[in-house]
Amino acid sequence: MSLKSILNEIETNRPNADMDVLMGSPDTMIGRVGLQRAARETIKRLKLQYSKELMATTVFIVVMGTARDSFTNIACNETFGCFQSDPEAFFKDIVSRINPTLFGREGTRNLFNLVTNILEDKMLELDINSYNMLQFNDRYNAASNKAEDFVPLVRNAIIDQVGSEIVGVNAIHVILDEAIKKEHSAAITPIVLNTGDEKFALDLKKNLGRLGSKVFLVLAGKASKTFTSGTEVLTLVKHVSDESVGEALTQIRSKVL
Repeated sequence: MSLKSILNEIETNRPNADMDVLMGSPDTMIGRVGLQRAARETIKRLKLQYSKELMATTVFIVVMGTARDSFTNIACNETFGCFQSDPEAFFKDIVSRINPTLFGREGTRNLFNLVTNILEDKMLELDINSYNMLQFNDRYNAASNKAEDFVPLVRNAIIDQVGSEIVGVNAIHVILDEAIKKEHSAAITPIVLNTGDEKFALDLKKNLGRLGSKVFLVLAGKASKTFTSGTEVLTLVKHVSDESVGEALTQIRSKVL
């Protein structure tokens, strides 16, 4: 099914899904409850199908550099209509599910064991049934006195053992409701991933393509002095403005269509 046809099916089922089952004759309330349950299950199935179709149309735009925030704000405004997802969101959410009082009291190994269980729940939420299980090793054995300290360790472990493409899967999950609300059915679904970690940006550029999506790396402003792009193909935006962002997005679009 196309994105448009899936959206039409969702709207067809929405009245029954949102109905007030208490309105109407008590004698027919069981029937209304049944209609509502069936409609909600149908919408749940359609959303899953919509997310898979979204992935097939997604273009990931990984943005790094000193002006990355400005680029992202412009690219995601009403004029250009890109979607946005924090590439750290998956890892931050995992850490947020750990009792904050444990940081500074529990060792990293014990915290890591909690992450293993939480990751299983997260994967189920993303409809992922098979993935590499996390294994603790000394590379991740750094002090974590607060949640913020633990996020990079979790990210590194998941990237090393599961793969950074999980960021792309999570991005689709993040934008799903927004895309449905906007009735998005275009041939391209541009998602901006904004990161200040240049090594992470290069990793995303390398691995997100495993999802079958197109991936572009944008350098907005300047990179750090230690950054070397190697053979990576960069879209350069030295001075961020509506015009320069529009030109960059047009350039990216021309390489996709």
